[in-house]
Amino acid sequence: MKVFSNSTIGFIAALIFTHAAQAADTNPMSLPVSIQETATLLSGAALPSGLPPQMNTEQWKRYANQVRSNWNQYVTKIANPMMGWSQKEVPAFRETVFYPFSGPDFSTVYQMYPNARRYVMVAMQRAYQPIDLRTLEPIVLDQTLNVLTAAWENYGRDGFFVTEYLDQYVYQNKVRIGASTFLATTLQLQRFVINDVVPVDWNEQGEIIELPISTKEWTSVRFKLTKNGRPVTLDYLRIDLSNKGFQASPKNYTLIKQLASNPTLFKAASHLPQNKTFSMTADAVISNAPFIVQDETGIQYTKLDAGFSTQLYGKFERAHHAFNAYQRDLAKAFEDRKDIRPLNFRMGYYKDGTYAVITATRKK
Repeated sequence: MKVFSNSTIGFIAALIFTHAAQAADTNPMSLPVSIQETATLLSGAALPSGLPPQMNTEQWKRYANQVRSNWNQYVTKIANPMMGWSQKEVPAFRETVFYPFSGPDFSTVYQMYPNARRYVMVAMQRAYQPIDLRTLEPIVLDQTLNVLTAAWENYGRDGFFVTEYLDQYVYQNKVRIGASTFLATTLQLQRFVINDVVPVDWNEQGEIIELPISTKEWTSVRFKLTKNGRPVTLDYLRIDLSNKGFQASPKNYTLIKQLASNPTLFKAASHLPQNKTFSMTADAVISNAPFIVQDETGIQYTKLDAGFSTQLYGKFERAHHAFNAYQRDLAKAFEDRKDIRPLNFRMGYYKDGTYAVITATRKK
């Protein structure tokens, strides 16, 4: 979850959940005939058959240029250095990887864990159906491209999608721009073959259930993918990860406890895992995860260091000014420890060029 807010941190997720619930549940469009073609256009590229005539506009050209230029900026400054770092510092896990508070930021979890067969991302934003730009009326198409252009301008600079802006993307446009639109775009840019996307739910035992395509509410989705001939699954699940959310829906906690037994990533999580109102999520990960990669917004350092062998990278003096009460113990560790390793890429919130990453391996 990517949030910059002066509100009380304990109420952030509940507030976002309330606003999101007020949105309509479906996009005013038909399901894409080909999700791969839909993703191709979203990525700013033309189809092999050419660009649909109604999309051959100056607005489209501006959007396509912004996606390409900002993606190239992201790849050069963040993605490639991050992937190189992870290949040296992160074990090559090959099964399921868990990314709570993720928003639609697939790139980071893929670069940190590039060998996984399944990625499970959990956030508050509704998925909705991926937007098929070919189905939109000219005025709506221009409005949608304007919104998407702004989103990619921010992503190229920041390397993540800000929650506040993601909520705006849903409301400020006639088409609901949900998480699946950004995921489809990113998967295409990361050169995945997108074979299918379906809505999903889960039962009381925490088992994911694929729903019919005709399902009205696409709150959570599954992408069925191929990468270099290898099948990969991406599950994006809309779940309130607060203690209050689990009390309201116990089946969600059953699922999260299962997912927390996998290698985990925390990034730009608004320090929510350190807040008492999210202790159930944090405790599930602390008790079960074999390995964790996180920036300073993940698990509190003292708790992490108690149960895991930790390694620090980069530089950390204080949290982002919106969260300056957090991770003072981590700042002290960066002062005292003599084994800190360098970090050559940006991770998380912008803090005058200082970024920190922690890897944690469960103690035997």
